[in-house]
Amino acid sequence: MSYPTLEFDPADQYDSLTEILFKRHSLLTEEEDGLFTNPFYRAAETAISFLRKVPLVGSFVPAASEADTQVRALLAQQRATTNYANWLDISTTLDRLLGNDAWKEAAESDYYDHGLVAARLAQLRDARESGDYKRLLYLVRTTFVRNAGNIGNVNLYRHSYVGTKRLIEEYIDESERCLELLTSGHTGLDPSYVLQMFIQTRKNIGRTALVLSGGGCFGLIHIGVLSTLMESDLLPKIVSGLSAGSIVASILCSNTNDEIRTILSEIGEQSINIFDDAGETVWIKLSRFLKYGTWFDSGHLQLTMYEFLGDLTFRESYNRTGRILNITVSPASIHEQPRLLNYLTAPSVLIWSAVCASCSLPGVFASSTIYEKVPRTRVVQEWNGASSVKYVDGSVDNDVPITRLSEMFNVGHIIACQVNPHVAPLLKMSISCVGGDVETEYSAWLKQSLSNLYGLMASEVIHYLDVAKEIGIARNLCTKATSILSQKYSGDITILPELHLTELHKILQNPNPAFFLECTVRGARATWPKMTIIRNHCALEFALDRGISQLRSRLIS
Repeated sequence: MSYPTLEFDPADQYDSLTEILFKRHSLLTEEEDGLFTNPFYRAAETAISFLRKVPLVGSFVPAASEADTQVRALLAQQRATTNYANWLDISTTLDRLLGNDAWKEAAESDYYDHGLVAARLAQLRDARESGDYKRLLYLVRTTFVRNAGNIGNVNLYRHSYVGTKRLIEEYIDESERCLELLTSGHTGLDPSYVLQMFIQTRKNIGRTALVLSGGGCFGLIHIGVLSTLMESDLLPKIVSGLSAGSIVASILCSNTNDEIRTILSEIGEQSINIFDDAGETVWIKLSRFLKYGTWFDSGHLQLTMYEFLGDLTFRESYNRTGRILNITVSPASIHEQPRLLNYLTAPSVLIWSAVCASCSLPGVFASSTIYEKVPRTRVVQEWNGASSVKYVDGSVDNDVPITRLSEMFNVGHIIACQVNPHVAPLLKMSISCVGGDVETEYSAWLKQSLSNLYGLMASEVIHYLDVAKEIGIARNLCTKATSILSQKYSGDITILPELHLTELHKILQNPNPAFFLECTVRGARATWPKMTIIRNHCALEFALDRGISQLRSRLIS
């Protein structure tokens, strides 16, 4: 099958990133996972329609109302759209038809302190409108926290498709308005003093990091997530990736916004040979596995990553884009701790080698050596001169490196995108929904119960693994298995795209353009329902970042 060539048009600079990605709609497969295309749902609809026609029985089967029919049609459109503006319009209409707007308008709720939020909103508004800018700056410094009055409670975001309580949205909008006013320079306050207060406030709030999980070729889903966050100005500056997530994170953090637009317009047409060449047979792979213990030749992955990244180091990448790239690797030995590589811990390390090490899943790719570029001579050598130290897939020990990110960059808030096929289904069943389908109280209770049950079962398995390790049974294997079961796979906000069991055979295959596009669309669709909670959780932090940048520029000039 031949695919149309997609040239980069200078006019694309006016398109959104997702519009650039989704221009080849002809390659998109029909939406097969929606509720209304589900065969069980179709069978139920057929049975109900038949019962309505049966004498006597039909009187007990209520007919579908016009409103129900309209809601079902809108839900089908919502699941099939590839445009965020359309999704937002449809979701807003659904909230109106289903009566969710009434819940938003009512400020009272047991999920947050509405009295505290209303009082702080009134204080900010009064100080701004009265021109009392010293008091306004004082309120910013003393009252701004990420979760004031528990407004970040996930339960506040499962009662509607878009938005949450109007009071919370008004508080966020007013807070941003106040920060913009203090940044503008029209308040008569000393800019250096305002800058100092902003920096201290940001330190108090903490920073947000985006963590991209592994998942083989399902890691392409991360591209849709990143594109959606970038075009909405909600992409954190701190990005961490491991395994497949490190591939996407490294390309994002190593290129400017304009370069990313060009890459996105071309990447779907490129031949990405991460795993093998077209002519490589199963017998060649089997021979390699029996001889070396790996199914694929890591040379293909190394060549692909070098083509994308070149000899760029972590320090050079940070200086180039200002984004902080973090890549997690796990030592092959049980006697060393997982490493988080970034411009502070490994400034001269070549990013392509760190990515290859993070993707070295035992049995799939051979363990990898990390290389560095000596700053003065630019000679490439083994990192720290330790050629004997090998690293494997970072998700083995540390899928979401919350602790290290917190220690190094004051990260107190994690947005995680989880596409590991052995993890995402469990998270869908065990964590409360934060945006997306509207949940009932029973559904939320059931998910919490499943989460507690999974925690109990995991604790029991970990206990027996510890016992086996203590008596000397397969210590290396037991240590790695304990790490996999005990680590945390979710964040404060967790994006869980759709993963289909019928596509598991593609997880270790080179992606074709159709699969690439399908994955990026899923990533975007999974992110759209989370936009409200991401904005409300991160609005103050990002507004402070913009204010600090503008104030520093003004002081320098």
